[in-house]
Amino acid sequence: MEAIIRGENIRFSYDGAEVLKGINISIGRGRMVGLLGANGAGKSTLLKILCGILNLKNGRLFYKTEEIKKLDKRELAKKIAYVPQSSTFGFPFTVAEVVLMGRAPYIGRFEFERERDLEAAFNAMRTVGIAHIQNRLVTEISGGERQLVSLARALAQEPEIMILDEPATFLDIKHKTEIMKLLNRLKEERNISVVAATHDIFSALFYFDEIVVLKDGMVFAEGIAEEILKENIITAVYGIGVSVRREGGKIFILPME
Repeated sequence: MEAIIRGENIRFSYDGAEVLKGINISIGRGRMVGLLGANGAGKSTLLKILCGILNLKNGRLFYKTEEIKKLDKRELAKKIAYVPQSSTFGFPFTVAEVVLMGRAPYIGRFEFERERDLEAAFNAMRTVGIAHIQNRLVTEISGGERQLVSLARALAQEPEIMILDEPATFLDIKHKTEIMKLLNRLKEERNISVVAATHDIFSALFYFDEIVVLKDGMVFAEGIAEEILKENIITAVYGIGVSVRREGGKIFILPME
């Protein structure tokens, strides 16, 4: 399978403290990969490296066959979109204006938005279900709606890969399910690769093609959900005893008293 992003021996430190300790990772084209791990395992750091926010000093990172550090930043921004865990908007932009910011890689320094850019932004809002609030200010909508705005902005980039840090953080169970289904649909219909960090083990069971589990800055386990989400792995990573049951083709994960 073609790897759209591949990392070799990725290491990263903050103030001398090593956070990532030699990670190898490969993301296939049109795959949905879940990144699991306890707080402090290195998930957010790895995502920021994969999308180029943090510069890699140790190890190698490839987009298809080219090292990312050799690629033009503007061209790379057309291929890789990042959605942070939470978005803070300091200015009272409208929803439509924020989503249109996703078109920045396509607009020259002294150019204005073209019809194609406006169309892409509107299609992105419609896809995530926020077209009806496009004229509202982002400072006056809920945290969940702001997360949808961030997702639409990333989608407006028309990327080949979307990298998301806890994409459903502020959403209730209904909207969380809708977001996961949407990401899955984007994968199926547009062949977009999706990499998402999540604490939601149950979402991992249902929506991700593959799971990568981090522990102490290293890959602890990887594979399909049914292979990875086992009692010994969950207990080792999260420090809690669980019972994993399989009934009627479904998997149930229950905490042990």
